[in-house]
Amino acid sequence: MESTGGARPTSTVQELAGAHGKPDVPARYVSRSHHENGQHPTAAPVPVIDIGRLFKQEGAAAADGEEAKLRQALESWGLFLVTNHGVDTSVMDGMMVASREFFRQPPEEKQRYINLIGGERFQLEGYGTDRVSSAEQILDWSDRLYLRVEPEDERSLALWPAHPQTFMESSARVHHEM
Repeated sequence: MESTGGARPTSTVQELAGAHGKPDVPARYVSRSHHENGQHPTAAPVPVIDIGRLFKQEGAAAADGEEAKLRQALESWGLFLVTNHGVDTSVMDGMMVASREFFRQPPEEKQRYINLIGGERFQLEGYGTDRVSSAEQILDWSDRLYLRVEPEDERSLALWPAHPQTFMESSARVHHEM
């Protein structure tokens, strides 16, 4: 765990978006390189990884192609969408509903699960933004709830939302099906 060095933003992205009431994102949250060159970021589809192919359910050639796509997604995007994972749509829908209910709660309720220890020291798990190490750091335009799922004995259950009541159950169902 690292200190935020006093550079932590005072508001969550959700609070900032509501306060601004407009689509303009504060400059600290936008990559400067796009604006310095007069360029605007273009939307591109999030990479899609077929987990069935990755685990060679469809042959070695398909797995090799999917491994290359995964590597490219991680190097260029840092994230990807997983398909063919075996989790039933109704289970995923339940988790999405519970997640949306969590993020729609008032700020003071979500702050109960804050990812700062004593309001100052960052920890990966919990609700909030990413670690901020300097006042000049470009920030992600997102709030997050990061929770350890495995191993179960290392979960910080104090950071798992009690509300909505379906959150823990929905998370357990998703984990069980994977």
